[in-house]
Amino acid sequence: MSQAFWEWSLDRYEQPGVAAACLDLQDRHGLNVNICLWCLWLATEGRNATPCIEAAMKALAPWSGEITSAIRETRRRLKNRPGADTLYKSVLACELDAEHIEQDLLFELAASAPESRMEVEPAARQALSEYAGLKGLHIDFTPLLKAVLSPVKKV
Repeated sequence: MSQAFWEWSLDRYEQPGVAAACLDLQDRHGLNVNICLWCLWLATEGRNATPCIEAAMKALAPWSGEITSAIRETRRRLKNRPGADTLYKSVLACELDAEHIEQDLLFELAASAPESRMEVEPAARQALSEYAGLKGLHIDFTPLLKAVLSPVKKV
């Protein structure tokens, strides 16, 4: 069942504007893309991530901080290095594996997210704002919300 979140994330990440919005949140604001996607996924599932954000941050901190970030930094250093194409692709695959583990950890926490009576977009915005607030940030999540939720609304 943890594949449901992973597959949803892969599908949404391929939508126009999603990757750019996610990488902006990661690179400019230091947010974990998986937590952002988790907030959005839970909202589309009729769940409220807001009460679980702190637990999600704590659950991912060791893995993300020690493993995923180190792999990402290595991959970025290899990008465009002469002769490093094969190694770059291998490290990219490792980074995706690390991201998948993060999502598995988040999926386990999904069971503790209560049902939400809010519409999808307000529920997602509230959870994302809570996440940013816990990091001491005030961020406009509109680009991410539009990019991720637009395909959902058309279905």
